Amino acid sequence: MITYIVQPGDTLTLIAQRFGSTVTAIVTTNNISDPNLIFVGQVLQIPVAGAQPTPPPPAPPMPTPTPPTITVPAGFRLYIVQPTDTLAELAARFGTTVEVLVTVNRISDPNLISVGQVLFVPIKPTIVIPTPPPAPPTPPTPPAPPAPPAPPKPTVPVTGVNQVSVIQDGLRHTFMVNRTTFSRGEPVRLSFSKTNVTGTPVTITYRSSQRYDFVVTRSGREIWRWSQGRFFTFALERITLAAGQRLLHVQIWNQTTNEGVPVTPGIYTVTATNTGTGVKLSLQIEIR
Repeated sequence: MITYIVQPGDTLTLIAQRFGSTVTAIVTTNNISDPNLIFVGQVLQIPVAGAQPTPPPPAPPMPTPTPPTITVPAGFRLYIVQPTDTLAELAARFGTTVEVLVTVNRISDPNLISVGQVLFVPIKPTIVIPTPPPAPPTPPTPPAPPAPPAPPKPTVPVTGVNQVSVIQDGLRHTFMVNRTTFSRGEPVRLSFSKTNVTGTPVTITYRSSQRYDFVVTRSGREIWRWSQGRFFTFALERITLAAGQRLLHVQIWNQTTNEGVPVTPGIYTVTATNTGTGVKLSLQIEIR
């Protein structure tokens, strides 16, 4: 059995000929439902009946084929797609954009990636803050009278018509809905951003792969939760945002409960949560 990673231009017929196998044997071994559909980076197990045949003299014997190595672009590393992964979530996690992931990995449909698919993702940069040279000594100056204490900066959320924002721990958290009144069954667009408003890097510590959550309640009772039924890996991870850098999370609520039942008209509260900082922001919407 040979392990092989699919390369651009590969087909099952070419792979079978290359390793002295058959398309039927490869399809059966790898549980492939459509022999005409394989993707670049897919890992295959190639059954080989026996040793490679020795070419007739005077040509030298053919060496046993070995799986080709993957050339990883500079600044990237390999990542295997996990359940519930999307390109938007991976872009936010690795500090890049969906367009970069689509271009580097030659993805034809950005909404279609498969569990187990191998992707190139950027290596997170190590931010080094240079140490300034020591300043020359200055002559002593007489002590100035103590200044009055500055008033504390407000941390009360600032609410607009369809958005709410608050600054905490160097981050501006902004939660927005596309509007506050919806017809029954109309999709509700939820947008949650985290922006570094300081002049230095800010680090967010997450205790799992979940970066945020959206929850809809009515009269204090939970109606819908975005994370319901989703799988998240439990591993400590830190994401550093450079000065002015923003993370954006967008989801759609289709006005159904966690069980998929359409909701009735009324007033609903929608809450966005940053799972790294614990900041929660809420807005009210009306469904008519």
